[in-house]
Amino acid sequence: MPELEEGSVDTVHELNDLRRGRGLNAANLGSRVGPRLRSVCSVDEGDTPAQIRRKVAARLAALCAQLPADLQLAAAVALALHDEGVGEFLDRRIAWLAERFDRDPRTARRRVDTAFRLLGERIDDEGPAADELPDGWYVESLNAVLVMDTDPAQLIEERRIVATVDGLSEIDVSLRAPRGVSEPGELIEATMTYGGEIVAAQHIDAGHTRFRIRLSETLRLGQRHDYGIRFNSYPRSWTQPYDLLAPLDRCEHFAVRVRFGGETQPDLVWQLRRQGTSYGLQWSA
Repeated sequence: MPELEEGSVDTVHELNDLRRGRGLNAANLGSRVGPRLRSVCSVDEGDTPAQIRRKVAARLAALCAQLPADLQLAAAVALALHDEGVGEFLDRRIAWLAERFDRDPRTARRRVDTAFRLLGERIDDEGPAADELPDGWYVESLNAVLVMDTDPAQLIEERRIVATVDGLSEIDVSLRAPRGVSEPGELIEATMTYGGEIVAAQHIDAGHTRFRIRLSETLRLGQRHDYGIRFNSYPRSWTQPYDLLAPLDRCEHFAVRVRFGGETQPDLVWQLRRQGTSYGLQWSA
């Protein structure tokens, strides 16, 4: 097995220290977060224990999600990021993991070691987070289909969000479809396809509606959740002769597929880029 570089060895050591006892639920978490993890999680000297826990849990959860499914589970359970690991000590978490994998505890520990090796490499490769975590949640990935050959146009989205607080049960999402005149009763329509229900809709201003979504489960810090939503905009004759699709909140990955139809081909298509965010664009007749 190839040896780890010196930096990755230090990072893995820090991860191993972090998984002891109650993992990320330890009362003395601040003193157990090493310098490399402090850097990659953007932990500052003046952060409170709650802020440190929030930053470290959310950042490590995002990095764990990049691992293969079995190693993602192993790392999350070892760090107490998984539902089955909350409140349990490491030996109990390893025992649960062994039962889940239908293996003995030694094999489960080796799976965790492998996961931490890969996690250490990703931590050293990525460096510090570019932005502060939003207070509540952010979008990890957004895949959208814009259907332009209907009137009104439809926007179908599938989102994966990450909670940055404990007990997240509702979120607000917005859609803007600017138009010249709009009355308070003229709301953009939205329908959930899975993952939650819309409990309120609010007219913000001309062509801007905000929806409150009650999630189908209450999320803990660092937990992911998938949901789907379909928006119906205004008739095309009410809106501007162009469309701009851009996430309004923090979004790490965004891809959109546009269906124009045979008689609605665009004269020009732009792809906008922002540092730190990957955008994808496909269009079809």
